[in-house]
Amino acid sequence: MGIELVSDNKTNGDESAQLFFSTESAIVDYFNTINHALESFTQYENASHSIDFIKLRRFLLTTYNNLVDLDLDLKNTQVTDILKDLMSLSEIYDAFKQKSKQTKKAFYDLFLSRNDEFVQAQKRVESNKLSIDNHNSNIAIAEAAIAKLEYHIKKTPEASEYYRIIQQRMKKAKGIVVDEIHSKRSYEEENLKLIQFIEMIITENEESFAKKYTVQAAIFDQKITDLLNKTAYVFDISLWKYARDSKPIKAYFQQSYIKGELSSLTYLKYYLQSLNNKTFSAEQQELAALVPYLENLHRRRVLYYTAEIENAMRFKSVVSSIDKYIDLETTMHYEKMVESLMKEIPHFIFIDQQISGLSALIKMLEKRGILQKTNVILVVENATESFLEQVKKIHIRYLLPTNVSPHLFTQTLTHILNEDPI
Repeated sequence: MGIELVSDNKTNGDESAQLFFSTESAIVDYFNTINHALESFTQYENASHSIDFIKLRRFLLTTYNNLVDLDLDLKNTQVTDILKDLMSLSEIYDAFKQKSKQTKKAFYDLFLSRNDEFVQAQKRVESNKLSIDNHNSNIAIAEAAIAKLEYHIKKTPEASEYYRIIQQRMKKAKGIVVDEIHSKRSYEEENLKLIQFIEMIITENEESFAKKYTVQAAIFDQKITDLLNKTAYVFDISLWKYARDSKPIKAYFQQSYIKGELSSLTYLKYYLQSLNNKTFSAEQQELAALVPYLENLHRRRVLYYTAEIENAMRFKSVVSSIDKYIDLETTMHYEKMVESLMKEIPHFIFIDQQISGLSALIKMLEKRGILQKTNVILVVENATESFLEQVKKIHIRYLLPTNVSPHLFTQTLTHILNEDPI
């Protein structure tokens, strides 16, 4: 999966170098542990898109539960397995975010708590504090006894046989106070030195830790967030793919007169329309605020590199009738197509089979990683068996035949464009 952190500091016997190395080792160990945990979710790394899971978390989970109520078989599908992965990854994300917000706590948890000298010094300080408390208690008891003895000796005649006994007891009690104070001070002096030593460890390492930790935390924040959002996307499209094939769910939506391709956007709009928007609760207002976000996500960018203007006009006419959330760009010029790809990789790239230099174009798309990051579709008139064999060897997901009826052409194109709806 990835980011493997390796310490490059060399120990040379110098104490500060040893401490610096230990600080870095603590950071390396922590982030490698996270990296190892993320390896369980590598299958989601290549998802073509992502959605903001934190923004949509409550809505996605509520939608899943509502669909389960309509079709219990959903619980026994791959969708539920993806949800479990999503929740596990979400827990990793939440724990990481909590720790990354508190650098001082991370410094203690990751470094100080594992530094033997610091831990032993802290334990000794706490042990000394208990001893000091015991000595204070003994001093208080002895001083209270002295006060009582002083009271009694004032009332006891010097000639009395008890006068000498009281004096002996007072001498013994005062000796106890002196010994206890001496012992207490030795512990206090030791604690003063220990606290100075602890502060030295913190002072010498905290700034170095914070700098390195902050850098790595930022890297992993992006890494975990990207993976979480891609997993959320896979969950969302898998959920609605199942819903579109589920008889109970389809029946419910048909009975509810819900129009449009089943998706999170369609479902959210249906739910909000069923409410009185004058009395939206705070939670419902949050859901309403998701509509523009989902509409933007639902918007798909399509680039069509065509050999003939007639093909572009026909394609544009069909696409405009399929979905209002499709942004189509057509071009007959190679340079313009490349310029467009460099600005933003579209969700779909349609390429006419008969354009010149098709093989070179495919190799260019593959070399730049574009072929692996989006859906590339060849628009073909006649696909020979040898051509189909060649297509299988490269990352061409679909073929769109043009020598078919207008209805079949529209149906095929609709299927392709709706393959990964949000």
